[in-house]
Amino acid sequence: MDTDFEVDPEGNSIDTQRKVCSGKERELGFVNVGEYVEPGNSAQTIDKRPVFRDMIARIMREHDVDYVIIYARSRAFRNYIDAGNTKMALEKLGVKLVSAKEDFGDGLMAEAMEAVTDVFNWLQVRMSGEDIKVKMANKVRNGGTASRAKLGYLNVRKRIEGREVRTIETDTERAPYVVMAFEAFATGKYTLESLRATLTEAGLRMRATAKYPARPISLAQLGELLRDRYYLGYVEYEGIEYPGRHEALITPELFERVQKVLDSHSGAGVRKRTHNHYLKGVLWCARCEHRFIVQRAAGNGGEYFYFYCRGRQEGLCDVPYLNVQAVEQEVIRHFATVSFSDEFKATVRERLDEALAGDLGSSQAVRDRLAAQLGALDTKEDNLLDLAADAELPKEKIKEKLISIRDERERIRREVKRLDAELEVGRQVFTLALDLLDRPQELYREAGPSLRKLIVQTIFNKLKLDGKSVTGDELAEPFDVIVPAGRTYDQRGYQRKRPPVAAVAFHEGVSSDDLTSTDLLALALGGTGWSKPVMVGDTGIEPVTSSV
Repeated sequence: MDTDFEVDPEGNSIDTQRKVCSGKERELGFVNVGEYVEPGNSAQTIDKRPVFRDMIARIMREHDVDYVIIYARSRAFRNYIDAGNTKMALEKLGVKLVSAKEDFGDGLMAEAMEAVTDVFNWLQVRMSGEDIKVKMANKVRNGGTASRAKLGYLNVRKRIEGREVRTIETDTERAPYVVMAFEAFATGKYTLESLRATLTEAGLRMRATAKYPARPISLAQLGELLRDRYYLGYVEYEGIEYPGRHEALITPELFERVQKVLDSHSGAGVRKRTHNHYLKGVLWCARCEHRFIVQRAAGNGGEYFYFYCRGRQEGLCDVPYLNVQAVEQEVIRHFATVSFSDEFKATVRERLDEALAGDLGSSQAVRDRLAAQLGALDTKEDNLLDLAADAELPKEKIKEKLISIRDERERIRREVKRLDAELEVGRQVFTLALDLLDRPQELYREAGPSLRKLIVQTIFNKLKLDGKSVTGDELAEPFDVIVPAGRTYDQRGYQRKRPPVAAVAFHEGVSSDDLTSTDLLALALGGTGWSKPVMVGDTGIEPVTSSV
């Protein structure tokens, strides 16, 4: 019986090894009763070599073998322990192991030479492994990718100054699907299952391999993709991240939005349920601070819905079941508390213009300070990456510090990016918010369910119910600044003419269940961001808290 293993270090093929083993059979006058081939397997132990174990099982079962011929001991065994155990196991079965490439003879010295050869083979494997490990670590520290290219990228070979270099390039066929996956999931309207179906329908297929044909992405692969910081431009080795040389496919902002949606699918926030209502997720109990959920009931009068407190469900609250229509009317009534007079809005605009004029002169100083902070962070990161190359130092602590530095760098870069337009954008956002709250009660009353949910979740994080009455609220940005100031400034509840619905950008048919809070704010405020610093020093429209 002979057995072939992998292509050897000199590049000899399975066919070459087969010929060498067959020559040894003829030389010794043996009859081959079976051949076992285990190509492409780099396992370090016999336990992970299924074909070799099948051969041993066959010998134990059939008892028809006297010799097992292998191409070379270095190809059959990766460590001397496996070699010794296999030899002893075969000898108990009356079988001798013969190497076609090595002739040790017989006797004690021959056995000693076999053992020494196995030890040196093991040492060579370990040394080669350490050498590969060092080379991989160096490649990653220099920004290279040490693994097979991830989805959206390709392994390529290039000739640079007459030398072949293996590197990574963007896969123009699949990279757009990766971007599509992040952008779609960030909206909050997809589960992993529905996103996978959408990507598959759009045409995404994984690259074909020797084992598998081109196929749709699996749920596990999709989940890993959406968590993978490689798409931000980083490579990782032994728990430490390094800036990669490959092209980043997504922005840090998009990545963070996706992480928040993934986290929310683990149990936080509004869950997808069978029974939907445009107020679901925003109603909270003022007595026990639990969320209200909607429930369907059937009676003699047919089907109806009601809200009930999760605290009551858990035996912690005595708030009664609430009629849905009664709660809807109470929310409409509460919208009268978030409207403003012309006098208040004129005062706000005046203070904003003053803040804008006063702060423009300081923008360059702020930019210089942020640039200095970026330079200091770059130096710290370089020092930590040098320390990470020392195998004796704790990797986890270095990893934590690197993550902290990179998070701070991204925050500063976002500050620099928006510095020039920050004050003006903040003023525009506040102006748009004031317009939205011109006559919010009428706007909300006349809106359909889709737009109602957009409006209520844009202005409020929470509406607190005690019984059916709204007794308090938690406002979303920037309304958490405007509304308290307006309520204090203008107690008359004066309302101007309602602005046209065009002041609120929305798309009918898109449920706010399908959008993140960032999307809702963008829809309501014309797609811009906002900045609280523009309100600093706005005396005369109290209350302005220290957090402003």
